[in-house]
Amino acid sequence: MPVVRPSRLLACTLLLAALASAGCGQRTEPLGALPQPYPVTVQGAGDQPTVLKARAKRIAVLDPGSAELIAALGAGDRLVGIPAGAGIAAPRSVEKIVSRRTGEINVDQTIALKPDLIVATQTADQLDVARIQRATHAAVYIQPAASLRNVEQGTIDLGFLVGEAARARQLVGRIQHDVAAIQNKLAGVPPVSVFVDTGFFITVPDRSLLGDLVRRAKGTSVAGPSPGPGPYPLADLRQANPQFFLATSDSDTTLESLRANPVTAGIQAVKRKKVVVVPAALVTRAGPRVTAGLEAIARALHPDAFS
Repeated sequence: MPVVRPSRLLACTLLLAALASAGCGQRTEPLGALPQPYPVTVQGAGDQPTVLKARAKRIAVLDPGSAELIAALGAGDRLVGIPAGAGIAAPRSVEKIVSRRTGEINVDQTIALKPDLIVATQTADQLDVARIQRATHAAVYIQPAASLRNVEQGTIDLGFLVGEAARARQLVGRIQHDVAAIQNKLAGVPPVSVFVDTGFFITVPDRSLLGDLVRRAKGTSVAGPSPGPGPYPLADLRQANPQFFLATSDSDTTLESLRANPVTAGIQAVKRKKVVVVPAALVTRAGPRVTAGLEAIARALHPDAFS
């Protein structure tokens, strides 16, 4: 009889195990392969669960954070397609199937790779994902990517899909250990007001990975929990007068550009030179380097806590 793994119960169990392992600090969990019968079922962020009837051998990934996670789980040699700009040392045979500049998926190129597993996030064009799935009959996993907790869930799910459950548990344990260490440094530190700029004064909601990292780093967005998708009104930004201005490295925003704008020049973050640019690859990708992104934001908002 085929074995189907109930993903939610299993993920909770594994996360508890990872916490225990990380908190102990006395032993390292072995990396040896665990017996894993197929088919395997995980839910992810998609409408339908992902079912793999056998170990994935040809994996096409449409999100750089997902590609980095799969590589960190030791399955990088099974990647056949990744986004341009993914931070992994991929074999030469791996094709770049997502444009770094536009984020557009090369559907025909991806289909030609004949993947048996497609990994994407909800930011990918779901119509393109569906076209690839229909043409290849590959399993599709939509990785949750809107919070740090989502990264942990996605790591566990991907660990089962690629047959590396033990590595996934250990990686989640490291993430939780590092997050706890950062938040310990911030204990007792009051929150500060901040505006997050991803370019053209477009900011992020709380229910996003960057928004979650800012909140965990004890930053309070002056744009509120659910700002609109367009540029934040500069008159509102001037009135909110944030203590810090946080810009991603792909935003083209600098202290000099804010000083040159008569509307933003008077904001206290600009006058006090509290404008910090953080690497976009660390703070916007739901991958294994997410804790480095959290630390970068925490150091930017509370430098004295890390001195």
